[in-house]
Amino acid sequence: MHEPAVKKTLYWCEHCNVPLIGRTCSCGNEAKTIPLLQPYDLRPALSADRDHIIHLLTSQYGDIPVPKVILLNKTGGYDRAELVIINGQRFGWFTFDPVTKTYSLDITPEALPFLVPHITKGIIDLTAHIDLKAEKGRIGGKRFPLKEPVPDGSVIVTANGKYGTAIVKEGYIKVKELLPITPSTYPDPDWEAVITHNTYHLKNLERNAVRTIKSHMKDRPTVNVSFSGGKDSTAVLHLARKAGVEKAFFIDTGLEFPETIRFIEEQGVEIIRKGGDFWQAVEKAGPPGKDNRWCCKLLKLHPLKIYLADTGPCVTIQGNRWYESWNRAGLDETSQNPANPLQLNISPIRSWRAFEVFLYLWWRKIPLNPLYERGIERIGCYLCPAMLESEYDSIRKTHPDFTERWDAFLDRWADKKQMPDAYTDWGLWRWRALPPKMRELCRNMGVLVNDDFTLAQVKERKKMQQSTTSPIKQEKPEISLESEDIFRAIRHDYPILGDVVYLDNAATSCSPEPVVEAMVEFEHRYRSNVGRGVHRFTRIATQRYWHAHEKVAEFIGAQGGITVFTKNTTEAINMVAHGLSWTAGDRVVTSILEHHSNLLPWRSLEKQGVTLDIVGIRPDYSLDMDAFRKMLEKPVRLVAITQASNVLGIITPVHEIAALCREKGVLLLIDGAQAAPHIPVNVASIGCDFYCFSGHKLGGPTGTGVLWMKEATLTPLMQGGGTVESVAEDDVVLIQGYEQYEAGTPNIAGGIGLGVAVDYLKKIGMEKIHEHEENLTSRLIDGLHAIERVRVYAPSNPETRIGVVSFTIDGMHPHEIAQRLDEHDILVRSGYHCCQPLMNTLNLPEGTIRVSIAHYNTREEIDLFLATLKEIISGSSPGNPLRS
Repeated sequence: MHEPAVKKTLYWCEHCNVPLIGRTCSCGNEAKTIPLLQPYDLRPALSADRDHIIHLLTSQYGDIPVPKVILLNKTGGYDRAELVIINGQRFGWFTFDPVTKTYSLDITPEALPFLVPHITKGIIDLTAHIDLKAEKGRIGGKRFPLKEPVPDGSVIVTANGKYGTAIVKEGYIKVKELLPITPSTYPDPDWEAVITHNTYHLKNLERNAVRTIKSHMKDRPTVNVSFSGGKDSTAVLHLARKAGVEKAFFIDTGLEFPETIRFIEEQGVEIIRKGGDFWQAVEKAGPPGKDNRWCCKLLKLHPLKIYLADTGPCVTIQGNRWYESWNRAGLDETSQNPANPLQLNISPIRSWRAFEVFLYLWWRKIPLNPLYERGIERIGCYLCPAMLESEYDSIRKTHPDFTERWDAFLDRWADKKQMPDAYTDWGLWRWRALPPKMRELCRNMGVLVNDDFTLAQVKERKKMQQSTTSPIKQEKPEISLESEDIFRAIRHDYPILGDVVYLDNAATSCSPEPVVEAMVEFEHRYRSNVGRGVHRFTRIATQRYWHAHEKVAEFIGAQGGITVFTKNTTEAINMVAHGLSWTAGDRVVTSILEHHSNLLPWRSLEKQGVTLDIVGIRPDYSLDMDAFRKMLEKPVRLVAITQASNVLGIITPVHEIAALCREKGVLLLIDGAQAAPHIPVNVASIGCDFYCFSGHKLGGPTGTGVLWMKEATLTPLMQGGGTVESVAEDDVVLIQGYEQYEAGTPNIAGGIGLGVAVDYLKKIGMEKIHEHEENLTSRLIDGLHAIERVRVYAPSNPETRIGVVSFTIDGMHPHEIAQRLDEHDILVRSGYHCCQPLMNTLNLPEGTIRVSIAHYNTREEIDLFLATLKEIISGSSPGNPLRS
């Protein structure tokens, strides 16, 4: 890439005392050149910067008249390190120490002709400390002891009419150089004068940028501007509107400054409020870092993908510049967005420095985000790791309500990970692996770093500072039935969802924090067996385990009967299959919709002469009730039917089936594994004999399930401890209750957790959950139908389905789709879903991709899934121009 001549050089008109963009000033004079330092970006010193510089100058050297025009050239350092340019000279080094949280200004010899006439303090006469006559040769570069104490730091020195700079440290002074100085005075123009002298160059910059935009704005069907609220995107927005581009968007991460949001609203820019929950994600992922920007994917790229899925292929004008980072140093005029093939990015100001950007905005009198004048150089999220510690330290003063929450989290995280104090105090949380400059700082300060450049853990940390705000964990909203946004509020109870979109709930759902806490409480507070013990632990455990059975019975509307805890639905169904007495010729009726767990136990009875008949489905995936009625014309011992399919999401008419079974005297078992977590269930209203479901599909622990029986007619599958009232030599009396079916020590913590899980769902309300999930399901199905090559297997009537949707894509294997989605942090199921006979009936030899929804899923997640799926399918199409 050809580098422009100005990239490493600043031009300065000595006659007008103004910085220039080009080689010549409007006064006609040739400019002198000032070499810049990497990364060669420079910007005006705004109000907060000027205040810092004036304070440091006056506190060190007295009442110094500071010129109106000051430029800052960003350089490398531990934190803020900038070369100050005043009067066309390298004036000094403006730095921030992240350890002491202090600013300093080290003067250069070039600044002395301007400073010397005004200095009233802070100057050291070397003749009072050094016998210059005894010194041979130059004293520059030499180190001398001081006769009187002087504070450490940069100082100005004088001797025999010469002046120079020196460093004082621990009672010694090291002189850089002594030179004869001729005091100088300079014109003091303001920024308006600078603009006037650069107008010709600014017009050229504007003309070229607008030409760039116009030459590419029709490369895709749509054109827009990506707006961040910062200076660069503000300039680009104005340039794009001059070129005829009207549409602009801003993605609200939820971590923006209020000033930024107000500024964006004033610009008439569309605000996309579809970001993920940072505070949920950070509890799992830890602080984002400059080398670990997971937050960008969650808060920026995901919402962008959803937005672009509706927008379609587009040209996006953006404000990226070469000088912002090493990653952007080679940025071309156009670039394909690597994260989204729909977007072609145009960078019309890529060769501008911040100096040109500010001058352009001031020239055109374009409003600017007010945060710049308050000392924030990088506009973005208020806790962005790309921000300097000096900036964040100033935000602590201007926006304490924001920083207190983040500081509280950092303290807790550091305590959890046993990080040294420097992790939070110096801002080292900004890197997962420390760069060389920060490793050097740690080495100098005695902080240990591992071989992989991560901070070494410490055995003890200082006590966490108390924040005025409560820890994040205590800030999660209480679930309220009156809350209009209850399904967003509950997301805080699922930290596992922070950085993924989980759509595999039909297999296993996620447990909310109250369930986890209940299980931990059992292990930590009263772990013991249940039964007839008399000590306090066993009494607590027994009472809570029994109470969990009562909660579950109430959850499914059981009036009487027995509620037995099992490992899962599979065990519950097997307990019925093996607990009934069978005779040759008995018939069992089930359906083609069944999970293997409600098929294989009945097949296993064929060796006892039991016949198994299977009811099919209609073209709309509903159960063939005519065929079912016909099967009941002959004697049937038991009907075993699912209430909701785990593949098609179809809800079977269990009330009608139950009425037919009662009429014929047939036992009815319902597999409620997919129904109980998603729709209201009332076994008394249904009138079934057995109802089975799993705990792990409704937010409960794994290894938990339920068998509800209207009557205790089954022979227990096992016998042993905990199942009997008494045992004699010739007689055994079983306990009359659920205990007779739960031989041995049960999953006590799991059972208690299951009770909490159903309480959690009840508190939200099963009707409300069903409505929420149905809205998401309809959005999902409609979106899938709109994508080419997608075949959807789901009932069209919302009243007959739950949030389980299967689909296939022409030319792509279901496992390939699932793997590709996983690369985008979207988790779905693929394959047969333990329903191979159904797959054979539907002629799906490779199975399907299955999306299954839970109450904690959101509309934004469905939109992100659909947008990502479109991208995957487009990328797989050989004829698609967007294929990457």
